Amino acid sequence: MDLVFISMPYSRFYSKWFAGVPNINLGIMQALLKKQGRSVKTFHFHLEFLPFVKKLGGHIMDNFIKISEPLGVEYMGLDYIFASLLFEDAYSRSQDRFTERLSQLDLSPSDFEELREAARSFAGNALKRISPYLKNTKLVGFSCSHYQLSSSLFLCRIIRERFPEVKTILGGKDCSGAFAHELMSNTDYIDFSGIGECEVTVEQLLRHIEGNPEELRNVLFRDGENGILQSSSQVNHPINSLPFPEYDFDDFPLRKDELILPLEFGRGCPWKRCTFCPDESYNILCQAKTAERIQEEIEHYQSVSPDLRNFFILDSDALKNPQTIIDVSGFFEGKQLDFHYAEFRAEKMDRDVLGAVARFGKWISNFQVGIETFSDGVLTLMNKGVTALKNVEVIKSAAELGVPIQSNLFTCYPQMTTEDMMENNRIMELITHLLVCENIQIFPGEFYLPADCAVFIESNRHRLRKHSESVFACAFEEFPMPSYSNYPYPYQFENDEEQFRNSGIIRNKIDEIKSKSPQENYMIYAETPDGLRIETCRDSQCTIHQFGLVERDVYISAAEKIKQTGEVSRELNMPIAEVCSVLDDFEKKGLILYSSDRQSFLSLATRERCKQPGKT
Repeated sequence: MDLVFISMPYSRFYSKWFAGVPNINLGIMQALLKKQGRSVKTFHFHLEFLPFVKKLGGHIMDNFIKISEPLGVEYMGLDYIFASLLFEDAYSRSQDRFTERLSQLDLSPSDFEELREAARSFAGNALKRISPYLKNTKLVGFSCSHYQLSSSLFLCRIIRERFPEVKTILGGKDCSGAFAHELMSNTDYIDFSGIGECEVTVEQLLRHIEGNPEELRNVLFRDGENGILQSSSQVNHPINSLPFPEYDFDDFPLRKDELILPLEFGRGCPWKRCTFCPDESYNILCQAKTAERIQEEIEHYQSVSPDLRNFFILDSDALKNPQTIIDVSGFFEGKQLDFHYAEFRAEKMDRDVLGAVARFGKWISNFQVGIETFSDGVLTLMNKGVTALKNVEVIKSAAELGVPIQSNLFTCYPQMTTEDMMENNRIMELITHLLVCENIQIFPGEFYLPADCAVFIESNRHRLRKHSESVFACAFEEFPMPSYSNYPYPYQFENDEEQFRNSGIIRNKIDEIKSKSPQENYMIYAETPDGLRIETCRDSQCTIHQFGLVERDVYISAAEKIKQTGEVSRELNMPIAEVCSVLDDFEKKGLILYSSDRQSFLSLATRERCKQPGKT
């Protein structure tokens, strides 16, 4: 056997996105190596953990869910259970810390011991499954992301103890960036750590193990004399040349119609400059699949089985090329496919793209749009590459088209001030009629500090004091690795009290808006023979605005997308001062939103009430 490739349980094992989605890295590697005449066996153990736990009894199942769901996997999760087995000595020294965290979940140390034994049993069963393939295996690989590092390390160590001649490699976001060196320095059973995409890496690594004098690429490796070294980098295969993922469906505990297949639209972020994001450290080349290649992949799955109709769009920004989204929607339309997730940045999204996404098929869950705030000041701090006005344009288009979107809204951020909070809440108040639409979901969230992001690296410049250890390492006494996986770090803002107060105000604003009814909060416009009629309704208090033909032309010009005032002046042959005067009046009545420089604007009224989700 050339390669045994393993995906262990994710911390959030109960979510359908993790309990029902095969690991695409395993699928691609299986197809790629088999195409080259290599022998490869893949184990998607993360799909098997939930069925395993269900067989153990109701209270054990309930306790596993308590560990991983209510307070988030950063605070306590399945990864901590496997870590307590892996770092037994550190766990023994840390009983008080674990007891304190468990008490927040209404669990006792004895409950945790029961879960530890279940995790140990699962790892033992996994070893039993893979052992027949390990006697002559050249390389065992683990794909690590979404907080599955501890389970991977635990099984990896057991494999090394039983099969010391087998070489091991870990890869993925859980062991990337600066942490990769720290991880290998504190283990002796990992031979290689991937520092980028795995396809080229594994191909060359297998030849290296076989004795070919080929230089390693994209890995950390152990050198007998010099310790841990980093190889040179090499660009990965073009994404459109990779084979379609291959899965051993008969090995899965789920029926084909229960599986959610990961579908790559591309890889890597085209921006990579947001100050809160560590994506650049993952060393992933930004590439996009063509519409033709995506269509061929769907046709491939349909040829395997018509029951393969659930898809998870796996891409940090699926909107690399708007035309691809539009082109592929024509193929998807009418295929009765179900989509469970996708991520899109806002700056390239418009009505055409949103309409195309709606035609993909049925959206089981709202797809994610990167709208982190409505404050231009905070967007500048984030280096987000988008404006608050553009964020509002996207939300307005989605509301009108009935397209289901969701966004996470930061309630605090390094250097964020009360003025930023007020700007954010002013705009949220202004667009209440859009945010109350059933297809628009906004979730508040705190700032999250991962290693390798710009704020982490230059915390002093961002006026933030970070803890010396991640939240994971803090759970253990004398833990050897301050970083661990992509767990965040505790931190304190320079203006901590101001941030805490503002965070509460933003959360209250979100809750207030969520409590409102779309039947009692709307803003609609209608063109009339004499001009324009706009009806605004806020909490059942309605106002009618009547405008003439000039005002109508100005307003309609920005009814669907942002318009520059100078452009309106030229198109309508109106003096710029007259355009601005009209817009100033609209602004006083709360009917438009200006950009922060007042050079462009968006009309906020919709042509009709918000559509129901999926009704375009």
